Amino acid sequence: MRIGFKTSQQNVDWPTLLAIWELADETPSLDSGWVFDHFVSLDDGGPCHEGWTVASALAARTRRLQLGHLVMSNTYRHPAVLAKMAATLDHVAGGRFVLGLGAGWHEEEHAMYGIPLPPIGERITMLDAAMRVIRGLWNAPSGATVDAPPYRLTDATCDPPPRTPGGPPIWLGTQGLKRGLRIVAELADGWNHTGAYETFAAKRDALLGHCERVGRDPAEIEISAQVRLRDGGHAAALADALRYAAAGAGHVVVIMPASDGPDGLRRLVHEVVEPLREHAG
Repeated sequence: MRIGFKTSQQNVDWPTLLAIWELADETPSLDSGWVFDHFVSLDDGGPCHEGWTVASALAARTRRLQLGHLVMSNTYRHPAVLAKMAATLDHVAGGRFVLGLGAGWHEEEHAMYGIPLPPIGERITMLDAAMRVIRGLWNAPSGATVDAPPYRLTDATCDPPPRTPGGPPIWLGTQGLKRGLRIVAELADGWNHTGAYETFAAKRDALLGHCERVGRDPAEIEISAQVRLRDGGHAAALADALRYAAAGAGHVVVIMPASDGPDGLRRLVHEVVEPLREHAG
């Protein structure tokens, strides 16, 4: 069992966010740390720092934690540019970076920034194509030609290549039983579940079915799940995390409000992370 925390970088100043992460980096019971990929706060307004910049700064100020985004929106960045960005951050992080990627969903955010948000079917096609572009560029850093509509690369370079051979792990946040989870089975290193716990088993089973059909060993895919603090507080979050662990999630990520600061992280570790570690190993 691996355990992480997530501080969506909204309604928090940089010194507080940095203090949380520096403390987490010194907390052995935590394996990973995550931020989100939004330009505006999802908590009824308020300030929100940009996710890639934040992750890059945190990578440079930590030494141990695996880190990344849960998850980035494929619609916000051309995948070739994202591949180049990720290769650089892989060096900054010393091989600790995970590229979390999803199809994109936030309609109001896309509208206010003038970023197109195609229909979901088209977005899933774009996500599949983006995976092929990113992998192609990482695996042929001196010159990749990739035809994956709507993306096309011609002798595109990625020099220096990622520090991690073959590139950082890619986790997908897609939840679709038919197409989305098939892309995970075919191309991804991990899958991150979001949504109600009650939907987890059906999605897990769909992923396993796709793995069987494409000849993929499901042990090669890290299954993770996000747990939110809700009514019932930390005790309810612990109960949710234990349920995910029993149902097959090998990596549980507990979301905490970044505005709670280092004291909030200490409480999270004491009341959720350490009991989860004790029960789940």
